[in-house]
Amino acid sequence: MNATLRRPPVIALVASLCMFAVGASAGGALVRFQDRLYDLARREVVKRPEVHGFAGAEVIDQARIAEVVEQSNNAVRMLHVHGLGLGMLILLVSLAIVNLPLPERLQHALCVLVSLGALYPPGWLVLGWLIPYWGVARLRSPVEWAFFVPFGGAAILAIWATLVCYLVVLVRDRRMGGS
Repeated sequence: MNATLRRPPVIALVASLCMFAVGASAGGALVRFQDRLYDLARREVVKRPEVHGFAGAEVIDQARIAEVVEQSNNAVRMLHVHGLGLGMLILLVSLAIVNLPLPERLQHALCVLVSLGALYPPGWLVLGWLIPYWGVARLRSPVEWAFFVPFGGAAILAIWATLVCYLVVLVRDRRMGGS
């Protein structure tokens, strides 16, 4: 048995590294520019009382303003967390895929599918950027269907498909007397 691990395809490595870069950069930006980002989001939220359902008086709307600004800031934090997490997930799952006893075409398809997960975290950037202008209610569904469902779903599908394929191989090998 060959004890050397095979390298994932370029698409998976690039997707993983992009996610690490995005996640780390978002974290750095949060540390360096947190106050500026908060102030910018707050300024834009206050300008749009009709978007966020405010009474229009800043004193009255103070708690709700802070809540909307925090939603925007949380979305950028989620970009940081999901960027790093998806980078790790893509790297580890693609590494597992190419080292499983699966046909090469299937391995490549699964690696592409899991790599599409890299397009999931930018949805958090879109939310963080646009919440102050358009509000969460107006953005939630479009962002979910443009980013989270298709690309998060692709990564989840790849993981489940990989697991099922591997279990089929294990059962088949055991029935054939293999290890």
